[in-house]
Amino acid sequence: MQALRVHAFDQPPQLDTLPSPEPAAGEVRVRVQACGISFFDLLIARGAYQWKPPLPFTVGSEFAGTVDALGPGTTGFAIGDRVCGSLSIGAWADQVCVPASALQHVAPQAAIDEAAVLLTPYGTALYALRERGQLQAGETVLVLGATGSIGDAGVQTAKALGARVIAAVSGPAKQTTARLAGADEIVDLQSADWKDAVKALAGPRGVDVVLDPVGGEAMDTAFRTLGWGGRHLVVGFAGGSIGSLKANLCIVKGASLVGVDLRQYRERQPERMHGLLADVAVLHGQGRVRPRIAAHFALTQADQAFAMAGARQTTGRVILDF
Repeated sequence: MQALRVHAFDQPPQLDTLPSPEPAAGEVRVRVQACGISFFDLLIARGAYQWKPPLPFTVGSEFAGTVDALGPGTTGFAIGDRVCGSLSIGAWADQVCVPASALQHVAPQAAIDEAAVLLTPYGTALYALRERGQLQAGETVLVLGATGSIGDAGVQTAKALGARVIAAVSGPAKQTTARLAGADEIVDLQSADWKDAVKALAGPRGVDVVLDPVGGEAMDTAFRTLGWGGRHLVVGFAGGSIGSLKANLCIVKGASLVGVDLRQYRERQPERMHGLLADVAVLHGQGRVRPRIAAHFALTQADQAFAMAGARQTTGRVILDF
C-alpha cells in the first residue's frame, strides 16, 4: 500500500510503499477512497502541535472508503460497507486498519468525499454546541470564523439543533458562503462596530452561545455580546493567537467560558464519543449537514494540496483522492 509519512518535521510528508496491514481482532481494514486535510494534520506534520508522534508516522485524521477485510470477531460491518472514520494520525494511506468503534456507516445516498471530512469538524461542532454548550432550540448562536472548517460545521449544526445563527465572517466575499450554510444573519469581523451589530441582531436577550474557533482579539469582543447565562465555547485559535478575557466579565454576565477538546472526549469517554459521531452520520445521511468541498488532489499532487489547505483562503475542504 501507499502512505504519506513524515520522516522529519522540517520536511514535507513523502509517499512510501508499505506492506498491506492485516486487521487484528475487533478491527476493520478500510480501502481508503478519500482523506481530508485539516489544520490539525498540517500542524502534526510539521511538529507544531503539542503532541509529537514518534518518527516516522503516517499523517491524516479523516478518511472514508469501503470495508475490505475484517479481523477475528469483528461485528457490525461487512465487506463492501461504505464507512468513514477519524483518528489522530494514520489516515493518509490507501489501506488503514482501525477498531470497529472508530468507524461510522455512510448512508447510500451520502457522498463519500463529504464523509471523508465529516466526523472531525461536525463532531467538534455537535460536541461543542450540544454537550458542552447545552444549546436549546430557539437560542441564538454567534459563530466566529463561520466559513472555516469548524465554523461552517457550526453554522449547519446549530441550525440542525433549531438555533438562530449569527455568522461572523471576514469580508463581503464570505457572506454568501455563510448564507448557503444556513446562517440567519451575517456580521463582518472587519467592521469596527461588529460587536454592536451582533448585539442589535441578538436583541435585548443577547447571544446565548458563542462558538469560537478563532481566539485572538475576537474572543473578548464576542464574550461581551453574551446575555445573562451565556456560554462561550473555546474550540481553538485559528486566528493565530490565544485570546484573553477579563474575569469580571463572567461575573457581570453570569456567563461561562467553556473549553472544547474532541480528542480528550474520545480518550476519556469513548462510548459517548461513538454515539455522538453516529448522530453526526445520521444528520449527514438526512442531508441536514453537508461538508463543503473546495478541491480534489491526487496523491502525486500532495504538495499542492497541502499548500492550498495551508493557505486557508478557500471556502471548503481540500481532499486527497486515493
